[in-house]
Amino acid sequence: MREGGGNLAVRHKQPSWMAIIAVILVCLWSRIGWCQYAPTSGPYKVLTVDNLVLHDPARNKNIPIKIYYPAALGRFPVIIFSHGAMASKDSYSGLGQYWASYGYVSIHPSHADSVADSGFSGTLRQALSDPQGWENRPEDISFIIDSLAHVETFAPQLVGKLDLQHIGVGGHSFGAYTAGLIGGTTILLPGKAAPQSFADKRVSAVVLLSPQGEGIMGLSARSWDAVLVPMLLMYGSRDFGPFGQEPVWRSEAFAKGPAGNKYEVELEGGTHMGFAGLFRDQGHRVQVFQCAQLETLAFWDAYLKQDPKARQYVESHGLQKFSGDIARFANK
Repeated sequence: MREGGGNLAVRHKQPSWMAIIAVILVCLWSRIGWCQYAPTSGPYKVLTVDNLVLHDPARNKNIPIKIYYPAALGRFPVIIFSHGAMASKDSYSGLGQYWASYGYVSIHPSHADSVADSGFSGTLRQALSDPQGWENRPEDISFIIDSLAHVETFAPQLVGKLDLQHIGVGGHSFGAYTAGLIGGTTILLPGKAAPQSFADKRVSAVVLLSPQGEGIMGLSARSWDAVLVPMLLMYGSRDFGPFGQEPVWRSEAFAKGPAGNKYEVELEGGTHMGFAGLFRDQGHRVQVFQCAQLETLAFWDAYLKQDPKARQYVESHGLQKFSGDIARFANK
């Protein structure tokens, strides 16, 4: 009010169109800034350590390993990746190279069912049906983690590079089974009265690519009750089980496990071996593998590097920006 009873008109300056546009652009950038994952290599040059063999005296067992790591100073989270049945440490270079280029030390062992490195001569059915193999594989992973405290004895070039407070374990097929056991999946071994656990509490998160469902390899409907670590599960719509199971069977670790930092991605048209990246054409299979690269990297960033933008990417299905309609998502 003016003195004397008159009204005082207050004029608010209207924002210019340029200011409005600037605000919109800032909001859009904050929204999409976390969507910038790409299938191209990351900023780090990648080096490898090959022809390494760790020896576990308790089991009198040799474990060949291959390591991909960034050619840079600093400590990097560790990923241990377990291969599928009858494959080897050399079979998943497309993942190991990719993760290392974005700042991870990726360690790939060869298990006893490896044809190339362990001389395995049995069939796929024999490899998957061997209870000793069910036990040996997660024990290999835990022994590798034990050994990393003394990395100077077998890979001195990695001294000072390992962030052992942030370890992830991933795997494909039989390797996904292995990673699941490390994450808390329990199995009933022949002759045992109760399910056995191989969980390793030093592991922060697990990635399961084309895992198994219940009904084989000691797995039951309650096998995933104790999987409490963050988990990413990926499979394809044409990813049938080894004994004719429908692809959805591979999602049971997600469907039947407890909620909390669990993510599932089904890739339309994805086949079982599509996650190995063993092809050269530039068709649909390549896009499926690239989806696996992007989603796994974002998941590792979220739970091994504690990157909040990466976690938002995973939780908000940021992969869809790249995948289009070939990816279907579920979180719990």
